[in-house]
Amino acid sequence: MTILHSLVRDLARALAVGTLLSASTMLWAQDDGPGQISVRLVDVKADAVAQFEAAIADIGAVQQAAGRPFFHVYERIRGAAGFTIITLDADYNELPPAPLDSDLLDRVVHSVNGSTLLTLTIYPELGIPGAGTTAPSGEFMIARVRTTSPSNRQAYFDWQANELVPALRAAGLTDQRAGRVIAGGNENTFVRFSFTNDWTDQGNPLLASLGQREFDRLIGRANTLVVNAEMFIYRFRADLSFTAPQQQ
Repeated sequence: MTILHSLVRDLARALAVGTLLSASTMLWAQDDGPGQISVRLVDVKADAVAQFEAAIADIGAVQQAAGRPFFHVYERIRGAAGFTIITLDADYNELPPAPLDSDLLDRVVHSVNGSTLLTLTIYPELGIPGAGTTAPSGEFMIARVRTTSPSNRQAYFDWQANELVPALRAAGLTDQRAGRVIAGGNENTFVRFSFTNDWTDQGNPLLASLGQREFDRLIGRANTLVVNAEMFIYRFRADLSFTAPQQQ
């Protein structure tokens, strides 16, 4: 089987079950427990960005017509070039069918070099609700990725829940979403998503709230648990995304 045929099969399977372009009307997780999301990282060919965007827009139209609640597409502006699509994992959620024809799938396949599909569990206790529960609350999304050793995974979870989140709340931050990779990558990897309309702002509200000494203590504790840290910045592509009105 060729790499292209393998990619076609992978995309067809993902789209058939809704893992590429489906999501929930909630904040990536129900209030009473964790929710599982799919994060698809797409490496788009440099000379095929327009083709990819056109195909994704058409896929979005199919999803919207089928009654899917929303799908959100992000373009990376810092870190590796490409696009990221965040959705609910269809293995954990019932979604209305939205079949896609083979020609549309081929358009996607021929515009990308490949893609990676991760499944994350999103924990409400590690996040802070925002003003809304569906569309992103800012034009830009910052994803902070932290990987621990297996022995420190629970300790890092507890640090976020018991120390970081209270500090973020005290600093007045909202719409913080956080989870851990459970499939497709290192299961000791946590991702924290935050949203802003000005990612170039160098201010640090957490530092301003805590003061240098307490800030250093808080972050120093996390650094003893983490073996790798990365940050990626994305721009929300509203033209390639949609959010259906929330059901009451």
